[in-house]
Amino acid sequence: MRLRAAVLLAACCITLIFAASAIQAKTRMNAAEGAVRTADEEWMKVFSAKDLAKSVAFCEDNGAVLAPNAPVAQGRQAIAKSFSDFFTLPALKITWHADRADAAKSGELGYTSGTYQMSFSDPAGKTVSDKGKYVTVWKKQADGSWKVALDIFNTDMPGPGAP
Repeated sequence: MRLRAAVLLAACCITLIFAASAIQAKTRMNAAEGAVRTADEEWMKVFSAKDLAKSVAFCEDNGAVLAPNAPVAQGRQAIAKSFSDFFTLPALKITWHADRADAAKSGELGYTSGTYQMSFSDPAGKTVSDKGKYVTVWKKQADGSWKVALDIFNTDMPGPGAP
């Protein structure tokens, strides 16, 4: 009888330890997911304000941006050039919203994906509107911040000559 009670008590303790560990892991994942979503929102704020220095600072030193109809912008210098060119569009307005955010169990990588909307004026002064989708891969830094490792976006609008 004592042996049975001891085995039952040990089994209960082991179950509680595993359950607590699983809860801690889920809590870490939820915290990382929230941090990635917050980083995405903060990046959108400085980007839509056309703050070049702060926009580039959100990217890793060796991060990459894969914009449509352009070569890969790899590294902060190339990203800065790409963003600088983009910010010169007359009357540029851009926003995006993450529909999804997730993080790896390790808490070191995460991603956001969602939709964007933007508009600018063409050389004739006519408003050009675009909407599309994006995926951003985020990497946790040693200081706990999240930086863009890879960003890609593309339009939902039909291409030239499309029906």
